[in-house]
Amino acid sequence: MRILVTKLPRSGWWANGIPKYKDNPAMIEGAVPNMQLLHEERQGLISSLTHEGHEVIELDFPEELDGKSPKHDFIFIRDPFISDQNGTVVILRAGELQRRIENKVVKKCLEPLGMKTIDMPDQTDYRADGGEFYFCSKEGILFSGLQRNTIKGANFVAEAMNVNEMIILEGKGYHLDTFFTPVINKKGNIAALVACTAVMTNESKLRLYQFAAKRNISVFEIPPNDAIGTKKKVGSFAANALPLPGVLIRPNQFSDPSIDEKLIDMGISIVINPTSQFQLSGGSIHCITNEL
Repeated sequence: MRILVTKLPRSGWWANGIPKYKDNPAMIEGAVPNMQLLHEERQGLISSLTHEGHEVIELDFPEELDGKSPKHDFIFIRDPFISDQNGTVVILRAGELQRRIENKVVKKCLEPLGMKTIDMPDQTDYRADGGEFYFCSKEGILFSGLQRNTIKGANFVAEAMNVNEMIILEGKGYHLDTFFTPVINKKGNIAALVACTAVMTNESKLRLYQFAAKRNISVFEIPPNDAIGTKKKVGSFAANALPLPGVLIRPNQFSDPSIDEKLIDMGISIVINPTSQFQLSGGSIHCITNEL
């Protein structure tokens, strides 16, 4: 599989301090990432991906996003688009107004890679971020949040990608990938679900368990500190994982070690790649990667 990541900005990532968005409590306003550690964490992830047999494409950080007023959120390459993993990508319309320039820029970056692009309508009620989705391509299953996504945005993606089923999971926070991840087995099928249901709506929790029961798969519950966290303390982002066939790559251990024991028994390899410096800006493994 081809997996896209971006190179770091030449000026240094958030060298003048991380900004703050109203709906993202994980962003540490004013924090300046440790560049050496940032490089090490990024390279560690790339090494893990290549070790698992995937091709990593390193995209040059766009110069137009690295000026006096930097748009360094582009490092979270997950958010501007979503791919059907078969040559077509949907260029999204960011839920955060300040990030919509990324949608325009990423299109210019993807076309030279031979990707067919579909643009989401530039209309008020169409909004979507890649961090709000998990697409399990073999089965055509799309999981979507409704935090920064709108229902029209989610439906547009589902229709453009011709998915077989879309499961809406709504909760507190800004992106689905801060409190949920599917687990994919070596055959490419959904083998389990990991979720912090404490931050999900009752309707979404019911929908999650109905989906799991229909497929006879387990739901592993994790606490808020393994996910986005609480108002008092930011979580470990362990839920912000990259599920690939037969492996789950994430930044931290779950509080309950028995979850990994059960996943390993199911044939799933667990890879831990710390992302402490990326997490200062509210993102982790799933955010800084995107499957093509």
